[in-house]
Amino acid sequence: MSISSLAVLFFWACWASIAGTYILFPLMLAAFAKHRGVRTESHAEDLTTENLPDITMVVAAFNEGSVLQAKLENTWKIDYPADKLHIVIGSDGSADATSEILSSCQDSRLISYLFKERRGKISVLNDLMVQVKTEIVVMSDANTMFAKDSLRKLVRHFQNPNVGCVSGELSLEQKGGVSGEGLYWKYESWIKRNEGRLGFLIGCNGGIFAIRKALYERLPASTIVEDFVLTLRILEKGFQVRFEPEAKATEPACTSARAEMIRKIRIGAGGWQAVRLTASLLHPRYGMRAFAFWGHKVLRWLVPVFCLVALAANVALLSSSVYQAPFGLQLLGAAVAIWAYRATERRPLPGLLRPIGYFYLMNYALGCGLIRYIFGTQKVTWDRAAQIG
Repeated sequence: MSISSLAVLFFWACWASIAGTYILFPLMLAAFAKHRGVRTESHAEDLTTENLPDITMVVAAFNEGSVLQAKLENTWKIDYPADKLHIVIGSDGSADATSEILSSCQDSRLISYLFKERRGKISVLNDLMVQVKTEIVVMSDANTMFAKDSLRKLVRHFQNPNVGCVSGELSLEQKGGVSGEGLYWKYESWIKRNEGRLGFLIGCNGGIFAIRKALYERLPASTIVEDFVLTLRILEKGFQVRFEPEAKATEPACTSARAEMIRKIRIGAGGWQAVRLTASLLHPRYGMRAFAFWGHKVLRWLVPVFCLVALAANVALLSSSVYQAPFGLQLLGAAVAIWAYRATERRPLPGLLRPIGYFYLMNYALGCGLIRYIFGTQKVTWDRAAQIG
């Protein structure tokens, strides 16, 4: 086969793979969900107040002084019996007012642990989970605010003994956001709904999901995206992971493309680490669960590689007029991405261009995450988006 023929093959194979993970997979999943799935919210009856289980909300916090008081006030307003709701918060070596806020709270439902050394979120969660006494645990973040009925909507699914984990729906507050993250989040939520209807949600919304405590696994201290790994481990055990769209929560969107990129780089590195930790779920014996893992995550994280290979193949084919236009479009997309990265709230990227800029920046970040995973340079500790942006 000639070099030109190989270039044509690689060019079209790469773009077919990109279209497959972003377009074909979601459409196939939606079709499966329509014919074989269930509306999870209609297959879980609300529990009476007397029958609601005791639950514990667990939060690992680092330098969350600006939002922690609001988180506590939001938690106390949730429509759930006060004697059945507990909250455990661990401060991961915070250097701001986080520890002071926790120490000053007099509500008996709060148990706080002030760790002096910063070790990373998963180490804090591992320690906090040892202290939990309830059968159901709700994982959350300090900047995630719950709707009043969200906990009731989450826990009703655990009446089914086959359900091991339930994710709520997280919406992003678009207050001056410039990165285009909100549109992509809606697209991801649509995919999550369809996966949840089939019982194999691939990755919970980290700010709002509930698990059976008995299914929690103490993860290595180096784990980067613990919510994703926990979800996959539960699927490996044969339990259902559902999505509950009526359990709603909100958190701020990233206010800059730079902040969103840093978050995506972390997710990219953590995603490949999660593939290594849960590789068995990729085996065909897991059926639709493996299909969703491949289509929704693994191929999606390979898109930066597909883009680079397609670009290299395109360069090799520039002598043909057919491939000159695609090359120009790729360069134009890169220019839009640079514009998006430099955008500010005062000088935002035009709305119609945000999806293009977001696509390129997201995949650049995921590519950086892959490199960090290969060389082991991604830190397990994290920073809030507000501190980054």
